[in-house]
Amino acid sequence: MSGDAPASDPVRPGPTPDVVRPRGATKTFSDMGRSLGLMAVVIAALLLLGPARTLVFPGSATMKPVDYSDQVRTFARVAGSVLAPVAVPKSWRANAATFDDGPAGVHLHIGFATPGSRFAGLDETNGKPPGLLRRVLGRRGATTDASTQIGGQTWQIRRSDRGERAFTLTTGGLTVVVTGDATDEQLRTLAGSLS
Repeated sequence: MSGDAPASDPVRPGPTPDVVRPRGATKTFSDMGRSLGLMAVVIAALLLLGPARTLVFPGSATMKPVDYSDQVRTFARVAGSVLAPVAVPKSWRANAATFDDGPAGVHLHIGFATPGSRFAGLDETNGKPPGLLRRVLGRRGATTDASTQIGGQTWQIRRSDRGERAFTLTTGGLTVVVTGDATDEQLRTLAGSLS
């Protein structure tokens, strides 16, 4: 036993080896919490980036105008006639156009975004007037508040269930409703543009 230390030699303290101790559950849990927190911050930033872009660059979020000429032609073909917007201001943008052919008659809807982030809508049918009035204006629209002259015709003034002003006209087998949160002048402009 030439290489062994004699049993009488005391054990000399030497460098202690690094002992790898398992991390406690609280340490692991806090690491996981930090990781999840970081992921939540990144996800929130991505979600907010899209809507924030429209606040910073509002022009880039503008939708292209809707071409409503097909719906107008189809309504005229099926209903026999149509009162369509002819000369709306250039600052208005058509943003909706639908045509429905149902058992109560055909229905045309054209919506416009007007300056001031407002909306003016045209609804038209060859069906019975009360059906369109109820569909577009709600129960409150059945009552006429007054009448006014627009474009040489007498229009009825009504209110919708949402409190929006509406102008209605029944002529030549058609019922027309012009309504929205647009100003009175804008609604009159839309009604006056119909031809």
